[in-house]
Amino acid sequence: MRTRTIGYATAAGIATFLVVFVAVSEVLLPYVEFSVLVGIPAGLVAGALAAAFVLSQIGQEDSPTRRNLAKALGTFGVVLLVVFVLGVVLRVGNTISLVAAAIIGVLAGAGVFVLSRE
Repeated sequence: MRTRTIGYATAAGIATFLVVFVAVSEVLLPYVEFSVLVGIPAGLVAGALAAAFVLSQIGQEDSPTRRNLAKALGTFGVVLLVVFVLGVVLRVGNTISLVAAAIIGVLAGAGVFVLSRE
């Protein structure tokens, strides 16, 4: 297993955790007092599944579609984390940074998926 694959899987897992954690916490905020306690496990499960998918599929030669999806998910994770950290460093604000990072990450992941299709 290559370092790039582990990096993609780690980035995909962390990014998916962040997006799912924030989304679930915000959606449940009006209904559940401590919505963060629901968002954390949901984010952990989603992040672990994303990381496992990238680790298991990025090197597979028999299914190019799943391999391309794994590359796209890994790229989404890397771009999201880079843009989010850049936004925090530039003091844009956590909410704006995460939303912008998610949008740019989705666009980058979709671009990688489209360009890597055979």
